Amino acid sequence: MPDNDRPKNNKGPAPSRTSAAQRSRESSGEPPRPKKTPEATPRDPAGPQGGNKANKGKEPHNAVPTGMVNRFSRLAATSLEGSMRLAMLGPRSLIGKDSPAKLLEDLHLATAEDLVETLGRLKGTSMKLGQLASFIDAGVLPPDVRDMYQNVLGSLRDAAPPMKRQLVGEVFRHEFGVDPEEMFATFSEEPLAAASLGQVHLATTKEGQDVAVKVQYPGIEDAIRSDLAVTAAVKPLMPLLAPGLDAADALEEMRARMLEECDYLLEAENMDTLADRYEDHPFVWVPRSVAKLSTERILTMGRATGRPFAQILEADQAERDRVGEMLFRFYYGSLYRYGFTSADPHPGNYFAMDDGRMAFFDFGLACNLDMRMMPYLYGAFLALRDGDVQGVFRNAVSMRYVTRPQQIDPQRFYEWVRLVLDPIAEDRDYTFTRDFIAERTATMLDPRNPWWSFLRQLNLPRWAILLYRLELGLFAVLAQLGATANWHRMTLEFHEAGEPSTELGRAEAEWLKTHPK
Repeated sequence: MPDNDRPKNNKGPAPSRTSAAQRSRESSGEPPRPKKTPEATPRDPAGPQGGNKANKGKEPHNAVPTGMVNRFSRLAATSLEGSMRLAMLGPRSLIGKDSPAKLLEDLHLATAEDLVETLGRLKGTSMKLGQLASFIDAGVLPPDVRDMYQNVLGSLRDAAPPMKRQLVGEVFRHEFGVDPEEMFATFSEEPLAAASLGQVHLATTKEGQDVAVKVQYPGIEDAIRSDLAVTAAVKPLMPLLAPGLDAADALEEMRARMLEECDYLLEAENMDTLADRYEDHPFVWVPRSVAKLSTERILTMGRATGRPFAQILEADQAERDRVGEMLFRFYYGSLYRYGFTSADPHPGNYFAMDDGRMAFFDFGLACNLDMRMMPYLYGAFLALRDGDVQGVFRNAVSMRYVTRPQQIDPQRFYEWVRLVLDPIAEDRDYTFTRDFIAERTATMLDPRNPWWSFLRQLNLPRWAILLYRLELGLFAVLAQLGATANWHRMTLEFHEAGEPSTELGRAEAEWLKTHPK
């Protein structure tokens, strides 16, 4: 359970060395983020022992493969092995005892397991794509094998191959100059979870606080840069593939945000910001970082216990609906109330606490909404509700979703927005389904889809890339839950244009009276 009685951490400026996020922003010409208040206590990257840079160890060995050729040759080899298995299906069905259907199932299962093994070892962006595929149905796989692939890929949420124990020690010695056993009263030998950028260990501080410690894989930033080099290579082709997209701007935004995830000090700042905003909330809990035990590569935070997403899926529909509403209110509500939320709602980033609240983690990928767009977003939402084709189109042009208005049919654009935002478009109860997610995702990924050529003419403005990522991921999770609610009325609440219509909404409204924006 969370330790709600401990004092808040006073966060201060980051250490003097240049962080991954700073390097990313400087290279892209993006202005630096505002610094914390000068009266805050500064972080000490040398940790509680009072060490200095001279006492720190050498750079740890890489825990993940780096280099573009090395990483993508491994993916290609996995793909080739899967193709060869399928090619052998015919001969095996002639000489074997199993039916062709059973053989096909076995071959798909072996291919999915190989894919998990490869993505788990590559980590970084490759593993993130696998995690996305585990809960976002692109409508590409046949229905009879779709569940198999998603179930196997689901293991990437928290069970990827961990780095060796000696590497964990190397990271600590590089960051703090000492082994983790010297910094904590207890430190678990085996990780609780292993994810795309780092793995999590359970620990207890010398003051007796139970914490979770996220340790970054050495070499992960280099691996991500190698993966991003592929996107840079295709940039000259983007005007041909998507003539309405500002490709350079979009790709630079993706690059900058992905590299920011490597900076755990920035993640700590994001997490503490949301912890402050959701203090004493009736159904949301966000941990706080432990500043003196956190650096750019190690993040120590408060700890809670509860049921993971896989167990939530086994609950009855009433509980799944309640969890769906809490997720929607946290991710969507944070965005529209505060202009700031996590942009990564995949199922490994939260769990249901025993007291009925949801605990949220992993804030490396944060969505900062350009608040200048808020009137246009709200205007488009109301126009969609009212069936106002021109109103939706005008707001889209103002937000630069449409950069060539003379070449786009407003009615066709309205129909696209109606498809994408169907769950919140009308004042009625709506049930999220996997078919909805498959249809929506296929419009972007499948050239055979009727929307494919039309979408090539549209733009995804830089400020909205993470918004789109958040929305698609959140809707996909709600589809896995099969969640039902009046999402339209909740959205009106977030814009302060409607009264709460649910028990959770009323509880949150009471909380907001003493916790205004």
